Amino acid sequence: MQHSKEIGNHTFELLLGYTTQRFRSDYSAISGSNFSDDRIQTIDAALVKNNPTMDIQEWSMISYLSRVNYSYKGKYLIGASIRRDGSSRFGSNNKWGNFPSVSLGWIVSDEAFMGKLKSVSLLKVRGSYGMIGNNNIGNYTHYNTVSGNTNAVFGSTVASGSAVTNLGNDDLGWEKTRQLDFGVDLGFFNNRITFTYDYYNKITSNMLYSLPVPEESGFSTLIGNVGKLKFWGHEFSINSHNIVGTFNWSTNFNISFSDNRVLALSDLSNQLVAYSGIVSTISRVGGRIGQFYGMVQDGIYVNQSDYDQSPKAVDSQVGTIKFHDVNDDKQITYGDDESGDKAEIGNPLPKFTFGLTNNFEYKNFDLTIVATGTYGNKIAAAVEQGMANLDGPFNVMKEVKDRWRSPDNPGAGLYGKTTSGTSRERDIFHSRFVYDGSNLTIKNITLGYTLPANLIKFVSRLRVYASVQQAFVFSKYKYGNPEVGVDFNGNSPGALLQGIDYSTYPVPRTFTFGLNINF
Repeated sequence: MQHSKEIGNHTFELLLGYTTQRFRSDYSAISGSNFSDDRIQTIDAALVKNNPTMDIQEWSMISYLSRVNYSYKGKYLIGASIRRDGSSRFGSNNKWGNFPSVSLGWIVSDEAFMGKLKSVSLLKVRGSYGMIGNNNIGNYTHYNTVSGNTNAVFGSTVASGSAVTNLGNDDLGWEKTRQLDFGVDLGFFNNRITFTYDYYNKITSNMLYSLPVPEESGFSTLIGNVGKLKFWGHEFSINSHNIVGTFNWSTNFNISFSDNRVLALSDLSNQLVAYSGIVSTISRVGGRIGQFYGMVQDGIYVNQSDYDQSPKAVDSQVGTIKFHDVNDDKQITYGDDESGDKAEIGNPLPKFTFGLTNNFEYKNFDLTIVATGTYGNKIAAAVEQGMANLDGPFNVMKEVKDRWRSPDNPGAGLYGKTTSGTSRERDIFHSRFVYDGSNLTIKNITLGYTLPANLIKFVSRLRVYASVQQAFVFSKYKYGNPEVGVDFNGNSPGALLQGIDYSTYPVPRTFTFGLNINF
């Protein structure tokens, strides 16, 4: 139900609503192989029959919602809303969540005192605060699920049976995010130049996560609500019509600065370590999310004297790489906790990202150039696990030629000797794997020409164009793609495993020629 009302300079809008959603999918399959006669392709004719598989997925959600907007003279704006959602994906004690929000706006440029600033065509300040919920955890995670394919032995007899396979949680509930936003919109010279600034600060709590539990319970994990994360950032955008006339030139530039902190984790630990192949990341309370976590290389044990005077691991040798003694206990250990010598060795998230688009027009010609980039992010080049493998007869990177060969020829101090037992070169994630991922990429260059109108009968507009995608990449990163993003198995990475390069396929440079015709 929606209703609006104007009373003088006051405008009111009211919305009341109710929604319900329900989803169900049923899946079953059975297959066979090794047919004695390919003309008869039925399951019964197969010599080998596979066990049938079945699956049912079902969820539902009910929502009550309301919103009210108020405007005075079109320049003072207030909005408020609240919704109450109930999800079948949560436990019986916590199915419902309440999510309110409020927003304020003031179009300052409509005030009389702004008349003296002729160059300012728009000035608007705005702010909002609200809460949203997340229920994307799949189905049935709050139930004690049962498998019917469990057998048991009684004496000499095998009996079929069932067993609980998942530890339920009646208190499982909504993940909640509270967010504060503040923004300013500016326009100058009849909006020939516009500027937008946004600040956001959001806190996500009661996160949906798989928690480890004591295995004497009969299970290894439990889905629960734990932890608290904070995100904040500044976003700037400028649009400008630089030249207007026969020759037109407009520019759009945007840049975003962002950061985060882990405010809390579970009661069992103040840190969370995630893995993808040899690469590990750590998220510590008080620190950033998903920081690269590994050993810090301190060069090579160049000779016996250096070896004797330096902290070492049980498998260290003269000529192998040397790691930093982070906890200063005079020995090198590889554990993930504070008793080991691992440290944060890089942030995969950029300090800022940016984009720049320039559009040019001259008579019937048009040219567009689009660029994007990042600054301050690190990349874990896990591809070097194989490309710098010194423990066997393998092809390696050219840098390896400057390795340690003898005390008199110690090399550049990055790569150790090539005898057996040097697996730490490839299998222990350390700072040598981490590179600067900052980059500027010319994403697209498009040049077009539009034929004069009515030049061809029945054709109202004809444009020919040529474009190149991924035209240029400027980066210190030595491998093909600074925009990496796959895990060890080639899948899209999770939030804790960003910036890992397991030989990610480079973005191809693509040339396109095209024709647009309007009749």
